[in-house]
Amino acid sequence: MYGILDNVKDLGLELEFPPEVFATSFNTAAKPRPDIDFATLIYPKEFTCSVCRAKFNFSLVRASKLRMSHMDELHPIYKDIEPLCYDVMLCTNCGYAAFKDRFDVVSEKQQDLLLEKIRINYSNFMPCELPAEIDEVKAIELYKYALLTACIKKTSLGEKAMLFIKLTWLYKVLGDTQNVEFFTKYAYDYLSQAFSSERFPIFGMSEGAVTFLLASFSADLGKYGASLKFLSDIIVNKNLSTRLRDLARDKKDEVNELRKEKGITDDQLDED
Repeated sequence: MYGILDNVKDLGLELEFPPEVFATSFNTAAKPRPDIDFATLIYPKEFTCSVCRAKFNFSLVRASKLRMSHMDELHPIYKDIEPLCYDVMLCTNCGYAAFKDRFDVVSEKQQDLLLEKIRINYSNFMPCELPAEIDEVKAIELYKYALLTACIKKTSLGEKAMLFIKLTWLYKVLGDTQNVEFFTKYAYDYLSQAFSSERFPIFGMSEGAVTFLLASFSADLGKYGASLKFLSDIIVNKNLSTRLRDLARDKKDEVNELRKEKGITDDQLDED
């Protein structure tokens, strides 16, 4: 869809991520769209790009129409639509992309850098209009454009962590286990750095939420000792909500079962 991502290594940009992060190959296809009228769930809105001042259209989700199905840990799953697909906006004129609630947060210096580093390269590809309905595959490409923007803007560790977290969730929705594992490593790394160096809330996330995500990602990466330590910190913290502490207890039982299945004893747990 957006060829610049597959050619990012040839753009001459100083990026903190390897080219593989921006690759647009998938190990699965987008989920079949539900047989519903998406016009009842989304609506178009015109925006002005904070970088190039061009006008473009982007679809927003009607919050009043969202119906939650269940929670996948801290990822709410909704019926009929995945709101994560509409969280990142892209200017189809210059290639600037960011979370929609941070789209206007760009300094004059950052604007100049983005015009110099992205637009000159983006203009080599045919600009296009975004479709009104954005599926998980298209959304993932938007998030990767936002990562490209984040490198040039030098955004916070927390913002980069959130991009990786939501990328991980989107790949999980697709059932693309290879990319889930790949992006979980980045989500864990950047969230860990933000946890150690930034004030709470970190990109809107409370300390309890960040701690739980670190516990979940640690377990996914086989860091069972670290995961259990994070979960214990949540469970004993009476300032946190009962729901989060109960979620941590359930997760702790799950992690203990998993590491026992792998034959990992208490003495073998690694908290690093």
